[in-house]
Amino acid sequence: MDDHNNSDPEAASSKAERRRTKIIQTLMSGSSTQIRDLAESLGVSLMTIHRDLSVLEKEGLVRRLRGSVSAEKSLLFESSYNYRGRKNVEDKKRLARAAVTRLEPGNAVMIDDSTTTYYLSEFLLDVAPLTVVTNAAPILEKLRHAPEIDLISTGGRYHPGYHGYFGANCEKAIRSYHVDVAILSTTTIQGLSLYTPDEIVVRAKQAMMQVARKRILLADATKFTFSALNYVAEITDFDLVILTGDIPPDKLDLIRASKVNVEIV
Repeated sequence: MDDHNNSDPEAASSKAERRRTKIIQTLMSGSSTQIRDLAESLGVSLMTIHRDLSVLEKEGLVRRLRGSVSAEKSLLFESSYNYRGRKNVEDKKRLARAAVTRLEPGNAVMIDDSTTTYYLSEFLLDVAPLTVVTNAAPILEKLRHAPEIDLISTGGRYHPGYHGYFGANCEKAIRSYHVDVAILSTTTIQGLSLYTPDEIVVRAKQAMMQVARKRILLADATKFTFSALNYVAEITDFDLVILTGDIPPDKLDLIRASKVNVEIV
């Protein structure tokens, strides 16, 4: 059913965002999809699907051609940093704020490239001095002049889709450190397992987990919605899992049954 006439503009906007995220997920295989088929699978009119595609086209994420649509090859589809960075901002800030309360002055902290952990940079000065090691270009930019932050870049090959540094040199640098805390997010959580679309991201995250005395995972409710190809780790590999948003009750029950330390914020 088309949501165009939804009387609640905020609800309609949220529904449209979820639908556009599903479109990006559908196109992740890299093959083109008939626009009519996309509308049918999402249960909306052609007018609605074209409106969604117009928005995504302006974002630089998709390309329409003769009744079909495909993801722009220059981007890693749902992994486009700019696209992800504008989603669920308040949830991400809530998670970041909660994570920072678990840090202590003097800690060495490893932070991954996710748009969720980016918001740690807004609160880290509250517990400075800190040493921060990261492969995330936005965090490096935000903290480069921050007082009492000893900032260390992993280096490596820059990846524009993730706005971060990856590859063999990045992983080697990560493994040369031993940190008090690693704070990570994930593309998706299926059952008790974490997945992400790209194996270069997997290797960086796994290296960060290996060199940390304590591991913290941050995730909002959208992380339970989709699947991704590459296995990263188990939720039980983390010392603390901080969640926010409308987590499906069955998913939350499964996590709690695993005896992992969970905090809902």
